[in-house]
Amino acid sequence: MKNFEELGKKTWMIAAYLLIMAMVMTMIGITPVKAAANKTVVPVKVVFNIDNKVVPAQGINENADEFLKATYTTKLVATDGTKESQAIIDKCQARLVLMFPDNELQNPLKFSGVASEAYSFDEAIPSLLNQYIIEYDEALAGNYQLAYWYEEGRLPSVDKDFEANKPSFSNNGNTTVPSSAKQETLISAAENLIQDSLESRLPANVSGHDAVFGTTTNTYGSWLIFTAARADYTPHSGFYVECYDAFVQKYQKSNKKDAQGKPLNEGFDANEVAKDALAITAMGYDARNVGGYNLIEMLTNGKNPSDGYFVKQVSEFAIDSYNYLPERDHAYIHELAAKALAGSVTHVDPLIDMYIMEFQPIAAFYDPNAKDGDEFYDVKQAMETVFIPYFSRIQGYTGLFYSGIDYNNAWSNAQSFIMLGTADVDLFQTAFIKNGYSLLDILTDKNESFSADEGQIARGYEAIVRAYRNQNKLFDCTDVSNSTVKVNDAIWSLPEASAITAANKAAAQQGLDAVDEVLGSLDLTASQKSNIDMTKYNAVKAKVEATEDPTDPVEPTVPTVNCLYRTHIQNDGWEKEFKANGKMSGTAGRSLRLEGIEVKLQGDADLGIEYKTHIENIGWEDAWKANGDMSGTKGQGLRLEAIDIKLTGADADKFDVYYRVHAQNSGWLNWAKNGDSAGTAGFGYRLEGIKIVVVPKGETPPAVEAGTNDLAFINNN
Repeated sequence: MKNFEELGKKTWMIAAYLLIMAMVMTMIGITPVKAAANKTVVPVKVVFNIDNKVVPAQGINENADEFLKATYTTKLVATDGTKESQAIIDKCQARLVLMFPDNELQNPLKFSGVASEAYSFDEAIPSLLNQYIIEYDEALAGNYQLAYWYEEGRLPSVDKDFEANKPSFSNNGNTTVPSSAKQETLISAAENLIQDSLESRLPANVSGHDAVFGTTTNTYGSWLIFTAARADYTPHSGFYVECYDAFVQKYQKSNKKDAQGKPLNEGFDANEVAKDALAITAMGYDARNVGGYNLIEMLTNGKNPSDGYFVKQVSEFAIDSYNYLPERDHAYIHELAAKALAGSVTHVDPLIDMYIMEFQPIAAFYDPNAKDGDEFYDVKQAMETVFIPYFSRIQGYTGLFYSGIDYNNAWSNAQSFIMLGTADVDLFQTAFIKNGYSLLDILTDKNESFSADEGQIARGYEAIVRAYRNQNKLFDCTDVSNSTVKVNDAIWSLPEASAITAANKAAAQQGLDAVDEVLGSLDLTASQKSNIDMTKYNAVKAKVEATEDPTDPVEPTVPTVNCLYRTHIQNDGWEKEFKANGKMSGTAGRSLRLEGIEVKLQGDADLGIEYKTHIENIGWEDAWKANGDMSGTKGQGLRLEAIDIKLTGADADKFDVYYRVHAQNSGWLNWAKNGDSAGTAGFGYRLEGIKIVVVPKGETPPAVEAGTNDLAFINNN
């Protein structure tokens, strides 16, 4: 962030300039002239006529320093406005001349680059006038003496010493959307800049250790590592392994331990932890086990204070980066949306990036199709009534952004790109085309970044490229398919070893098999394997093996069965992978409807599965779907509202199928069983998530959360 002193620069520079000029004038023998006793003082002020500026249709000057300069003419007039005083001024040929003619005039009158019907230059004119003095012919003035600001040793003031019109800055009206081919060219250029920026900031000779800890001459840090990982940039082979090992070293060196010598997740800086967690997750590691330290717990337990900027915002990004807490409350998002709609901000810095960064987390929850009553309808309102119009308004004449102080500031551009990209806003809509320029027609020069690091520039462009390419959003790292998070999730969903008995060991073995299946599907490095906490897996496996008994009737008579399922989700389409054995399929906290589902079984039992759904505007399907067939609709945008599931086959009497759904406005409902209905009827509520598990006959399904609705199906008919 640029120094906060930026806002005060103009004022203290003008004051300093006046003081220096007074000292210089004294040194060279020039002092303010007092009115002679026998002369009448005529106060003079300067009237500025500043030209309007219209962006030309062609040949737009992209050099902001030159193009944005205001052109003007001046006239000296009598402050008292009388004809007599004006006649004296005109008679003595009064005129403005540079105090030091050999110096080049510094023109501080610049338009911001943003279209406006009226610009006021009243604050900038004093620093312009202080380069001038007024000369006139004293002989022609006769018994009159002209007086102005310099003679009184003060800053020029508006109305008393000068006045100026309020000129306009207008766009040429060209909002032509670029063709598909041009859009692709612009996106490709942005992708090249991302790689160039990262190569410039994070060259091949930087080790992962130095990237984490920095050196005496360079600071790199977690933001840069996160950006590089998201942009698929690798400085050299093994770089991210080096980074992870350095993160482990960092947290273990803290030596924060409890009384039993176990890692203690307290006393760290939450702002730093959040950035580390983002980098670690983006690299394909689980931030919940970094050398034994759980960075996600650090962000949620309230025991890791920070005075860093935007710690809550960055923590939000980190916690959601791999759906670490899928069913957590999103009150903070609603709080930000309410503040935005109320026009309330915490940061008073004039730079727009400070304003944007305060509200960035809501962008990931923006759904342009949200309706009144949906969970994140307030986010839609905030984005569409506050932020999207705001971004369009501050977009300047070449498609880039006005920072609040200057034009085309790399910080402001990057943070604007991040929010727009994270919200999946169409960057090529007419609202974001100014004078024929899109956001990408002029790319930020990584060598002229206004002290913004190249990594931030790359991060901004990566966000908008991802939106254009329909890829996961910048902070949604679930597209890192080779991630240890999947393995640890499978392990931590295992039952407690102490609860395993001969009656339920088959279900525990299914959980172990599910872990093995996930492990087998990934290509993990030795470093990634060290990030997996096998403690619970080993304990459960040992207990299952110890419980085995040849005389136990459970093992030979109950074959292993895995239930696999996936859903078709509004806006997302089909999930890439099937969920298994009670894991959630669907989404949490995004208010997206389920539109279709496929269910199938794996195992050595003679067992099949059938299911049918209740569909918006259609009702219950006439026929049961079976063994991986789709139930629901395609391409019609119709929500699922309820589901029935049952088992078939020779071994159907040896198993129970349990299933529960997350319904709009109702949350998670209780388990339904063996053909009973799960969901709602008569409300028009969408299903948003589902869990299915097949267990040996008589076993209970996983326990539900405290406060769960007792009903599996709520009927309003």
